[in-house]
Amino acid sequence: MSGLPNPEGNVRAAVLEPAVNTYSANNKYKQLARILLHLRNDLHLEQPHLAMPTSAMIEHLVFNCPLSLLEGDDWQEIIIQSLEYLIDQLSPYSFSDELFLRCDCNQPLFPNEELFDPQDAFLFARTLLRQQQQVFE
Repeated sequence: MSGLPNPEGNVRAAVLEPAVNTYSANNKYKQLARILLHLRNDLHLEQPHLAMPTSAMIEHLVFNCPLSLLEGDDWQEIIIQSLEYLIDQLSPYSFSDELFLRCDCNQPLFPNEELFDPQDAFLFARTLLRQQQQVFE
């Protein structure tokens, strides 16, 4: 119990359930970021010339995906849908700075101290998606 007074006596419904939902969503984002980090390492072995994002940049990119893309239990589908979303949003034809924010503060993701720009992120996501599609064909 949190010790907060609740006239209805329903502390769990009023206080704990929103935190559980937030925790669950946060967990899905973190899991996707971990998966993409491992896939990035595999991709680097195949394409060492491609600019690779740091783990922090992967987290920032993932946290900019809509939560609706992370629903379900089929992680391969979640990965593909998330990469397709990122490719669409990072495309030079539709990119907007306002669409991508840092996950640790409310500031634009690009430009950043990593010298990893939207074009690098677009190429990374597109190449990783192609690799994933080839693996599961």
